[in-house]
Amino acid sequence: MSAPRKEILAEGIEIWLGDCRDVLPLIGRVDAVVTDPPYGVGIKYGDAYDDRRTDYWDWLREIIDIMRNTAGLVVFTHRVAALKEINTADWVGVRNKPGAFGARVGNSCILPHWEPIFLYGIHAAGVQSNYTPYVITFNPEPAKAGIKGIGREKWGIAFASHPCPKPLGLYQYFIHTFAQNAKLIVDPFMGSGTTGVACVNLGRKFIGIELEPKYFDIARRRITEALQQPDIFIEKPKPVVQESLL
Repeated sequence: MSAPRKEILAEGIEIWLGDCRDVLPLIGRVDAVVTDPPYGVGIKYGDAYDDRRTDYWDWLREIIDIMRNTAGLVVFTHRVAALKEINTADWVGVRNKPGAFGARVGNSCILPHWEPIFLYGIHAAGVQSNYTPYVITFNPEPAKAGIKGIGREKWGIAFASHPCPKPLGLYQYFIHTFAQNAKLIVDPFMGSGTTGVACVNLGRKFIGIELEPKYFDIARRRITEALQQPDIFIEKPKPVVQESLL
């Protein structure tokens, strides 16, 4: 794969096309990592990545170590099965989604309506920080009638643009609560740019990393559009006219 490439979209807003294992050591220490890594459920995200890899859990543990070396606070969602594989978190929150629709657990009667939120570095916030419930009820936004994937997450762009999108409001909540004191936030699995849009909407600095060029382009567009939206309460990062490439 070619060397990582950086684009600066605005002052304090940059996105990288490349493998996060190569990019994270380059960006140095940041305040928080907020992300949604591939889930290891057999989805081909594009030419660059297929999460059916046999070493998925070893790969994810390596990524977790790199993320923890990058930021004191790390927040990411995953599927329930990850609880059997990941036991290093300081705490595990819950995203409750009672309105979700999906596949049952194997041949059982169980229809999953929650997923874990893995939290690292929460003790650094101190008891003076705002109280944050760790069970969060946030339903998926149903896709429009006639669109494949009814009942699954979609936001702002066509559902087909990404196989596993997360609601924008959910990631704004993560940043506003778990990362309430973080000024610079990194998403090593930027996907279609939801964390980046959330950071722009909340006036935070952002670094996004994405391996798949197709999603990188979608993220660039969505974050750029968010930067252009007026907000009387939050001072947006200043646009950069000339893209900076590394």
